[in-house]
Formats: sequence, structure tokens, C-alpha cells
Amino acid sequence: MIKIGIVDDESIFRDAAASVIRDALGPESVQADVRTFPDGESVLDDLRSKGRFDILVADIQMSGMDGMELGRRVRRMCPDTAIVFLTSYEEYAAESYRIEAYQYILKQDIKSRLPGVIRELARRCAAQAQEYRIAGSGAEKVKIFFRDIIYLYKSKGAKYVNYVTDDGIFRERNSLGAVLEELDARIFIPVERGYVVNMDRICRISGDTIYLEKGYEVQVSRARLARVKQEISRFWGGRN
Repeated sequence: MIKIGIVDDESIFRDAAASVIRDALGPESVQADVRTFPDGESVLDDLRSKGRFDILVADIQMSGMDGMELGRRVRRMCPDTAIVFLTSYEEYAAESYRIEAYQYILKQDIKSRLPGVIRELARRCAAQAQEYRIAGSGAEKVKIFFRDIIYLYKSKGAKYVNYVTDDGIFRERNSLGAVLEELDARIFIPVERGYVVNMDRICRISGDTIYLEKGYEVQVSRARLARVKQEISRFWGGRN
């Protein structure tokens, strides 16, 4: 399920964008949770309570918090969210690129340009969603998608690896090393003995603490701190 947020303080444009997006994804047979919001604060509240958006379509000119400020905050909270800006004025293009927006679309071009942009982003999300592993023991098995893993850990002396995901915590009798061999080393990074985080799900890092989506926090060991910060900076820099 692809999660798409649309924010515009004018309902006519908000509803128009939602309609265009649903029509664009229909022929692609892509399941999408499309949510609309009247302002930036409601978007941030939704992010804090329900987690990430794969795609955020945001109007730039809004009363209260404008789209640029919202984009900056979303980028800090969820660096991998694809942001698409809508506006009536071309002069905002340069600023949108500084926030690393995926695309900048004039409102007059929504019907002609937004469908192609959304389909391309949906294909990328769908490709990521194909990567998963089957975890569990005995008769109980669960499919865990790599993109849904926020972090995983195995306590010292324990027999089980714990997967902290969007849908809860699952565990599997396995070694952490064996699991790491299946995960993409460019995305998953060990930060402490027995702890591995998904860099796609990091909101920020402050001191020796990594703040993850859904309010999770993981501390980085002093010995690994410099390298972990370097890897996170590299990863975020490569998401342009």
C-alpha cells in the first residue's frame, strides 16, 4: 500500500489533485492510501501518529505554514518522502529544488503533468515493496517487507531477532548476522552491538541518539558514532 498525502488550503485544488492521482493509479492497479489535509500542521500531526508518507503533494502558497516550511520539516522527519510541490507561480521553482523536491508543477498543469509524476513514483515504491523476508518459527510465519522495518535488535544472549516494523514487533529464532546478509547494507546499518537501523526511517540524529519514525529511539555506541553519522550523511545526500 502506497501512502500519499495531499495538502492545500483550498479544497477545490485539494480535491482536484486527489482525483487526478486516483485516476492515474487506477490503470496501474496500484493500491494507494490517499489522504487530504487543509494545512501543514495536520500533515505533521498525521506523520507523528501514523508514520511516513511515500509521496507528499503540497501547495506552496498556504495560510499559516507554507509549503516550503512544511517541506523542510517533512524532510527532517522523513528524508525519503518524495515531495511534489504545486504552485501558481514559477518563481518558486529554485526554492523547491533547494528542499530537494522531486518535482515542481504549476497548478495549471496538474492534469497534464501530475499523472506521469505519480505513476513513476508509484513504480519506484512498488519495486521497493517487493523486497521482503519470511520470518517466524514453527507454524507461525509472517512476511516482513524490508521497507517496513524501522530497526531490528537482538539482546545479548537471546535466541531471537526482533523486527520493529510499522505493523508491530515480530521475532524470529535466527542470528542477527544471518539476517544482515539478506538486508541491503546501503540502507541498514549496525549502530550498537545487537542493533541495526533502517536509514530510510531515521528522522534525525542528535548527539548519540537516533530518532526514528513512530517515536522510536536507538542509542549509538561511542565507538561507532563517527562512522554512523558519516553513513547517514552519505545516505541522505544520495537521496536527491
